[in-house]
Amino acid sequence: LAPLAALLGARAPLVRWYAAAILCSTRADASKASSASTADTADLPVRGLSELLPGDIGCLMANGDDPSSRFLAWASALHLSSDLPGDVRSHLSTIWKQESQLPALLHELTLALPLTNPSGALDKVYAPHSTFGDFLSAACACSSPPPLAALASNLYLLLLQRLPAMVRHWWTHELSSRSVHSALARFTESHVSPILLRCEAHEITANLPADDESFQVRASVASRQITATYTYEGTSMQIALYLSAHHPLRTVEVECIHRIGVSDARWRKWQRAISTMLLSQNGSLSDALLLWKENVDKVFEGVEECPICYALVHGTTRQLPRLECKTCHNKFHSACLYKWFNSSQKSTCPLCQSTF
Repeated sequence: LAPLAALLGARAPLVRWYAAAILCSTRADASKASSASTADTADLPVRGLSELLPGDIGCLMANGDDPSSRFLAWASALHLSSDLPGDVRSHLSTIWKQESQLPALLHELTLALPLTNPSGALDKVYAPHSTFGDFLSAACACSSPPPLAALASNLYLLLLQRLPAMVRHWWTHELSSRSVHSALARFTESHVSPILLRCEAHEITANLPADDESFQVRASVASRQITATYTYEGTSMQIALYLSAHHPLRTVEVECIHRIGVSDARWRKWQRAISTMLLSQNGSLSDALLLWKENVDKVFEGVEECPICYALVHGTTRQLPRLECKTCHNKFHSACLYKWFNSSQKSTCPLCQSTF
């Protein structure tokens, strides 16, 4: 894939587009990192993680001479990294943020997006497609490449699909211009969120088993609401996820519609767990719901939650709390402990403070 990646920086615009179309229709080789864990990847140099992407993609993402080259390199990287293990993918996206590559890209997108009339009708040329692959196919079928604003619109949609938590954090905390902040929210509401909501509803239908009577999920695009019902041996609970008009720039609200056999304390823990997943995890709502179901399943199996993240199944590594303190006997996720040791600069138990 390295020769194709180099063509993303070609002088001829159509060559870049054809190279991106091939890269975005190719599955990445995830075997290099299939056995990696968060603890393994956290100490890797940036260059080592960047080598998970072929050729010059990393350089083009940061230093491409032409905006369209940078945008196409980012789209290719997002596609190829989607096949990597979850913990490696998470660490790679964190590096993009820490190196200010992602904030720089988002700032550049605001300059290229058609935000002059963000709530008005959008010319078909600039409108986002359902998938970036569809957009590339349409672009390659034309005699000339689409305008930069069209590429920006479709890349912005792709970022909201793959890195919603990071884009939300940037929009909420780092975007200083009030006028751009408001215009981007209106643009998202009018032209991007409807596509995302349809995609989320389709993923829920496709990914969640319809024949599982213990866990039923329904999605309504019109009301921007998702309801999930969980039942287990006389215990029943139904929750609703309410999505904002410019989802996912605002956090998802979680409400318990009814519950039977679930105490207030337990419900508050579960609500905190799913709210944390929806706020911090990059991925689809169906991923968050499945992770929440896994956590509730483990509660009924008698597994105790990690005292650091308050979850049973770790959101990135999908592991259960296994590392036990010899003094207080609480169990922790290895990834949570690793972050705790790094941030506290000591290797003591987070609860009893004895040496781990």
